Amino acid sequence: MLLSRYKDIPVDRPVFKKKNSNPMLFLVKGYLAVIALGTILLSCPFSLQKDLSILDAFFTATSAVCVTGLSVIDIGTTFTHAGLWILAALIQIGGLGIMTFSTAILLLSGMKPGFNQQALFKSGFTTEGSIEPKKILSAVLPFTVVLEGLGMTALFTQFDHLPLNERILYSVFHAISAFCNAGFSPLPNSLVSYQFNPVVCLVVILLVLAGGIGFLSMSEIKNLFDFKTRTIQKISLHTKIALSATLIISLIEMFSVLLIEWNGAFDGQSWAEKLLSGAFVALSSRTAGFNTIDPLSLRETSTIIIIIAMFIGASPGSCGGGLKTTTAAVITLLGINRLLGRDKTQAMGRTIPEETVDKALRIFIVYAVLALVGTLTLLFTEYPAGAIGSTHSHFVFVFFEVASALSTCGLSLGLTPELTASGRIFICIFMFVGRMGALFLISAVVKKKDAGTWYAEEDIMVG
Repeated sequence: MLLSRYKDIPVDRPVFKKKNSNPMLFLVKGYLAVIALGTILLSCPFSLQKDLSILDAFFTATSAVCVTGLSVIDIGTTFTHAGLWILAALIQIGGLGIMTFSTAILLLSGMKPGFNQQALFKSGFTTEGSIEPKKILSAVLPFTVVLEGLGMTALFTQFDHLPLNERILYSVFHAISAFCNAGFSPLPNSLVSYQFNPVVCLVVILLVLAGGIGFLSMSEIKNLFDFKTRTIQKISLHTKIALSATLIISLIEMFSVLLIEWNGAFDGQSWAEKLLSGAFVALSSRTAGFNTIDPLSLRETSTIIIIIAMFIGASPGSCGGGLKTTTAAVITLLGINRLLGRDKTQAMGRTIPEETVDKALRIFIVYAVLALVGTLTLLFTEYPAGAIGSTHSHFVFVFFEVASALSTCGLSLGLTPELTASGRIFICIFMFVGRMGALFLISAVVKKKDAGTWYAEEDIMVG
């Protein structure tokens, strides 16, 4: 038995009790270990239909565990069914998180995570630190299984032209990939063949939304009405902002793309098909990376709008990446409140703590700097790349790819398969940073220091 060596550990004894242990560093190591294992498994003969370099296997494993979806290969023709099942497992582990599975294994084996590990696990799903990990798991895991199961069943009915074994595999694969906001698809050209299939498009959209809205928000929505007392429960400010931001961002992106592409990429479609295409672009491009139209067919204005949406990404505590919808909302609210002359950041009858506002600003600054550095670096290493065409500037091509990796979205303008070895490694690093979170990684490797010496204030001229 895998955990037999822990059989003599008392049930209530916390695991990972090492003095000064850093649970965040443990999480980083956990993701790296799964990526390494995935690289090995995807390189095995039983996983491959044709030769695959170790670098490309590593890139694919990293993209799967980081639920990004960027790929340098055609996974449908490169991997066997066994390889695709392995890839789906990597996506599932990466989507729910290493801490989710490690905590579940520890609890099932009768062991108890240490205090720091519990705090780290709970912080990924809720703002309430008093909720026990067991209660969170009992909500998250069934929620995931039920939604992915429903999605798989619906997709199974639409893949009736495939052999039974592929029909099952593709249904499960796409359900997991959509819920985990990964965007991987073994089908040629992603979901372009199902562009006008409302069932496939709507199922994928709903799974992407469910996986990207955050487990806390979904839990509060599920428990909104108390059937015992027949009363409506209060919703937290977090959920209100997450839902409002998701709705506003999605609608703005959808109608902007529809306006720009109505006689462009969507030309020749009926109005209903255009609405479906616009909705799919808006809801998938923020974090999932599925596509029903070729991104290269979009005008550059639409491409830039998608880049902004990718950077914003999904909501906290979800499978998606990016700055997060609440981060963008807090920064926007900060600007509005300051313009109105308020010292505090207020929203919906509440004041957002300064610590939260400060964190949102730090996240934004770190992501902006990383995006700029990444774009300049790839422009230097990859230009001119074979995938770069004449309809988009080189900067937009590279910036799009960097934004996709950093936000773990997975959409590509075709540059990723053309990357050099150094470019592929660089994108892998960005996918990992995007999945873990830049501030999280900094906290994992840098020890927190005291505030140090305070100096007297002296004003400067700005503006």
